[in-house]
Amino acid sequence: MSGFIKHSLVLALFLGLSYLFFHLALDNSYWHSDDFSYLAHNLRMTETKTALFDNQPPYKFQPFVYGVSYFLFHRFGFEPRGYFLFNILLHGLNSFLVYLLVQTLLRDRAVAMLSGLLFVFAVGNYGKTILLMSGLEDLLITTLTLLTTVFYFRNELVGGGKTRSPWFALSLFFFIGSMFTRSTSLSILGAFLAFNYFFRRDTGRRVLSPNFVIFLVIAAGALVVKTLVFHYAPPFYTVNPGPFKVVLYAAKNVLSYLVRMIFPIHTSYLVVEGGPVVRFVYGFATQIRIVIALVMLSYSFFGFIFGNHTIRFFIAWTYITVIPFAFFQFPADWLNIRNLYLVSIGFVMVISAGAVYCSRLIGHHRARRLIPFIVPVFFILLARFVVVRLDRNYEIKEASPPTPERRELIVRRYPSVTIDGGRLRYKADMPADSTGGTEP
Repeated sequence: MSGFIKHSLVLALFLGLSYLFFHLALDNSYWHSDDFSYLAHNLRMTETKTALFDNQPPYKFQPFVYGVSYFLFHRFGFEPRGYFLFNILLHGLNSFLVYLLVQTLLRDRAVAMLSGLLFVFAVGNYGKTILLMSGLEDLLITTLTLLTTVFYFRNELVGGGKTRSPWFALSLFFFIGSMFTRSTSLSILGAFLAFNYFFRRDTGRRVLSPNFVIFLVIAAGALVVKTLVFHYAPPFYTVNPGPFKVVLYAAKNVLSYLVRMIFPIHTSYLVVEGGPVVRFVYGFATQIRIVIALVMLSYSFFGFIFGNHTIRFFIAWTYITVIPFAFFQFPADWLNIRNLYLVSIGFVMVISAGAVYCSRLIGHHRARRLIPFIVPVFFILLARFVVVRLDRNYEIKEASPPTPERRELIVRRYPSVTIDGGRLRYKADMPADSTGGTEP
């Protein structure tokens, strides 16, 4: 069977699993403030296409994301089902790209497949991004980041590091595309730098290779252009607490994000409606988080010392990708687990490698060799629990304040829109005898 057919079957598998795991979101609607911000911006783009480059608050410089969002709006209008289906399928594609990423670096199909499966089941990020219409932003950023890194790594490991190879051209193309989203340049360049360091013996090239310098120059040039032409300003502290507290808060936030990949339950509907067992466990939340933080630090330390270069790279990936959320966005977006969507790639790879390698060590024991897979199965079950609870919580929020007020605000700003049965509609699409404009 050719490689193309194999990859096509694996892609189909991940798309199907993503649909089966998240199809419960297809009957959801809009409730998050970002959801209504995207709807309002799509309406604004129907009036002027220059809105594609909006970047002043509440907007961000991400014309690619706004373009995709407007395309979906042009296709589905105010009907939420199409947006959620697109999110689900894009998540399946990202899971396939995680599989390709691990396979490219480790060349171990078992670890790569398990990594993709854990990612498609939302291990480490718990699906919040897929369950929000506005999660499109995080999904697209991750798609571009994965495509950029996969092609860069293939060029370095297979293509001989040539700047004229198709792998390098594709990596450069998607990297430039990432400049038109909420920028992940820091994460991508950090991942490249870590790769060049940990895989320097495999590639035979310097850490600061010419290819890396090209990406660095493009990132710096893009930042200058966005600043001068589009008046872009990177997100930072809304109130500057001083350099010492900036570093202190950032370090604390990094640990807090990593802990939430393992222990995502916090004071919310998850605890209130989770049953007595969940409430009992949450009663020890502080102690559990302290223990998990110490375990994470210990594992990272010993992983760097005793792990192979691929394990070291994915540990570094996890820390590198979480830094922008822990440093640049605090306190504007405090410990939001949707930010873990990109970060969790490193997390699922480490879990997968640990389970597969431990199983192989005791492979002569037919029954015991399955014991290491208890860990990934546990995280899949935990992810399912969280996803179901989040979905129920969002259904409640869709029918509760301040969601009706957000719909009314859009109607007041855009006279062509009305409310029918609690859903936004174009007046032109309403039946002639319908009055509209009512909330349930």
